[in-house]
Amino acid sequence: MEAAPNICKRLVQVTLAAIVEPRACERRARTLAAECWVIWVLVDLPCQPINYPIQLVVRKHRQRKPLIVLSIPRSRPVVKGLRGVPGSTVAASCGEYRSCAEGHVDEVLYELRRERASRWLVPLFFVSGATGLTYQTVWSRELHLIFGTSTLAIATVLAAFMAGLGVGGAWMGRRVDTIARPLRWYGVMEILIGLYAWVFPVLLHAMMPIYIEAGRAGWSTPPLQFLLVGAALLLPTACMGATLPLLARYATERLELAGDRVGLLYATNTWGAVFGTWLCGFVVLPAWGLAATTTLAAVSNVLLGMAALVLDSSSPALTVADAEVEDLQSAPHGRSALLVAAALTGFTGLVYEVAWFRLLGLVLGASTYAFSIMLLAFLVGIALGGRWGGRWGDRILDQQGRPALLWTLAAILLMVGVSSVWMMHLFTELPYWYVWWFDWLGAEQAPVLVWILSMTLAGVVMMPPAILLGLAFPLTVRACIGHAGEMGSVVGKVYAFNTAGGVLGAALAGFVLLPLLYVEGTIALAAALNLVAAALAVWSVPTAHRVVSHLPVMAMCGVVGLTVVCWPQWDPMIMTAGMYKYVTDFEDHSREGITSYAKGQYELLYYREGLSSVVTVARNVDSGNVWLANNGKVDASSTVDMPTQVMVSLLPMQFVASPEDVLVIGLASGVTAGAVTLIDDVQHLEVVELEPATVPAARYFDDYNHSLLDDPRTDLVLEDGRNHVLRAAPGSYDVVISEPSNPWLTGVSNLFTREFFEIGKSRLKDKGVWAQWVQMYGMDDADLRSLLGTFADVYPHVVLYAAAEDADLVLIGSEHPLEPSVDSAASLHRWPRVLKELEVVDMQDPLSIVSTWIGDRAHLLELAGSIQRNTDDNMRIEYRAPLHLHEDTQPKNVSMLYRNARVPWESLGADPYSAAHLASAYWDRQDNGRAVEAMTAAIRVLPEDDIDAAAYRTQLSAWLSEVE
Repeated sequence: MEAAPNICKRLVQVTLAAIVEPRACERRARTLAAECWVIWVLVDLPCQPINYPIQLVVRKHRQRKPLIVLSIPRSRPVVKGLRGVPGSTVAASCGEYRSCAEGHVDEVLYELRRERASRWLVPLFFVSGATGLTYQTVWSRELHLIFGTSTLAIATVLAAFMAGLGVGGAWMGRRVDTIARPLRWYGVMEILIGLYAWVFPVLLHAMMPIYIEAGRAGWSTPPLQFLLVGAALLLPTACMGATLPLLARYATERLELAGDRVGLLYATNTWGAVFGTWLCGFVVLPAWGLAATTTLAAVSNVLLGMAALVLDSSSPALTVADAEVEDLQSAPHGRSALLVAAALTGFTGLVYEVAWFRLLGLVLGASTYAFSIMLLAFLVGIALGGRWGGRWGDRILDQQGRPALLWTLAAILLMVGVSSVWMMHLFTELPYWYVWWFDWLGAEQAPVLVWILSMTLAGVVMMPPAILLGLAFPLTVRACIGHAGEMGSVVGKVYAFNTAGGVLGAALAGFVLLPLLYVEGTIALAAALNLVAAALAVWSVPTAHRVVSHLPVMAMCGVVGLTVVCWPQWDPMIMTAGMYKYVTDFEDHSREGITSYAKGQYELLYYREGLSSVVTVARNVDSGNVWLANNGKVDASSTVDMPTQVMVSLLPMQFVASPEDVLVIGLASGVTAGAVTLIDDVQHLEVVELEPATVPAARYFDDYNHSLLDDPRTDLVLEDGRNHVLRAAPGSYDVVISEPSNPWLTGVSNLFTREFFEIGKSRLKDKGVWAQWVQMYGMDDADLRSLLGTFADVYPHVVLYAAAEDADLVLIGSEHPLEPSVDSAASLHRWPRVLKELEVVDMQDPLSIVSTWIGDRAHLLELAGSIQRNTDDNMRIEYRAPLHLHEDTQPKNVSMLYRNARVPWESLGADPYSAAHLASAYWDRQDNGRAVEAMTAAIRVLPEDDIDAAAYRTQLSAWLSEVE
């Protein structure tokens, strides 16, 4: 039998852990240890020395009810196949070993204090994960305000963030096993992160002029962005990356628990990220804004760090000598190959994430809520897999050995690729499922139900591969650990390699792979790399164990072959039908009805998966209307949208004597920018477009945009609109026309804030004007009033026009007075080609243009009142507008705008016929109040017996009766 002191040492350890209160002093611990009765059952007792595990039933002195039943882990391999006497029980008093126990109490108390502190690691690391995701969200937003939301800028920020994590993991991994107090270091890391978060906005403010001036001096944008973003994010992200090796070192000194503890920490941190995603995306950011959210996270980090320091003060220092070391001290066979496999897994994980987000964006939309939901589903899968992987790793290694663990890892990496391909079959069904479940839930008036629907769909297609990705990390860590003394360093290495792969995946997925290979090819490439990673795991198996049964190998080959043969195919017209936006626009929601709505009467002319969106051009074979859509949402057309596309560019021209330098934000069909080329005074036209795939699409509208791209005055700039305006020199433009997509879209919303309008105003020449397109649909009156008030707060002189069918608005602002009148509208006729364009959209009559005038700055400020303005900090429109996407808000907005709107009498003079004509135009636009006012004025001026006056009175009576 094993020596009594060693048995006693283990029994005292488990007895104290079960009985002693967390705050018990050493004296009380010694007393309780002496009073305990311990009964243990030797399982499968052979005639040889004791086999472990030993099951322990712990009772307090003179108490029959057990306090706890535990198992002592084995200290030597279990001898299999021995026939002992099962159920044999040996009872002994702890008093018999009192002399032996006294010598081990200090060592036991060391374990007890360390174990007590370890209980707090889970809540601490959970909060750390939540704050880490919060910082990633907030800092990315703040950086995008400077560097833009182009795919390159987004990839730069994400890659820099992840690179910092990898650097921190690698740096700490090389040192952590020599650190005696990892918990203290962890506390310092958290405090540094929190303090840095407070100064981060100041750093960005100081960085902005450097970026602007360097850009104007001709520095290449991508390297400059990565240099500045990397400098801003390196310190805090490195601190974040260092936390996992530190806690893994502290929590795990017993090799048999290495996988479980690492998996627990990894999953806990990821669950914290899940909570942070929900809290940021749905609660804190919409309610408090960026600054307050940053403050909350920073305070949480500082408190987190202080709590870790307090725990460290009551826990013992660790030493390398205390670690339980296995007989095999060298690195396990194939560790280098496993590290490469970890890098490939990180690479494919980010590639899948980008590709899945692109596909889901076609079905769920591109609002900030949709992206938060996609991220939630992905992280939940990672968290589940991480916890399960840690437990399985220890169990497989303990029961079947390292070769079985490596074969399991290889199978999981193989299934990551296979499941990702098979999930593509489900993607083809998502547009149908979205419509059916939208109907079933009745989600039209309840955004929460839309979120539930979106989360369900995202989870169905993303969580199975994500769970497998989560399983891979702790299994790889467990397979790489040779002995307990290198626990932290191995965790740091695997984390660093995994993150390095993620950095490369983030950089290449959106910028290279998707535009070249499209989603299908990108996922196929990632799946192939998963097969390579699985092969590396197999190669890591020792040669003697590499020969396996033919059946599993044939099964794996069969799965891969079936996957290739059954490669999914989808119809671009179905996938880009924009059901997230148009689900309420048709009634037949059967499968045939959905298919008919999406493609029944359309001919697909152009399809391309670009850097930031999927661009399609199609023609209605019945009407001949050609339309362009981004991610399924129609942004331009050759018929219905023509008046808006033309007038948003021509309306501001009536207030500029000679518009020589013009900037248009947003290309789309090119009709808006093309109308500018009809003005002979224009010498230089800059057109800024975010998505390069839109440029070939605009060619399908050459008959309507006057071959804009062939005009020598046109300078096409493929860049984020806000970033371009920010880096432009002050006083650069006579006219700026901003016609981006809808303000509820992530990234586009940055072009509707007070700060952007301020930047734009400074880029105008002395008498320059800014024209801003604003929608009236899919946005409630409060949000519309907020936008109008935001614009009116920036410009001292503002006029507001309504575009075609009152679906869109055109805001025009300037530093000098704007006086809309019949004469100013008629001034557009001085350019012959402009007059011809006005005839195309039936706006050649100056009175028709005057009739679209709604009000001036005073009217807008009256409408807006004290409502919250839209700013970079509160992001009001980005978070509120998607809540009303399926509501019919246009009639209410029209009514609100025309309430108390006045007739511009100064532009009419005393001409009663002009007043009557204007009244008819008002009535056609459902502006009934001003229609009655203008017609009444015309009747009042004309003689009583005038024939026209009689006709006007008849018309007025008909209007009044209709209103009543």
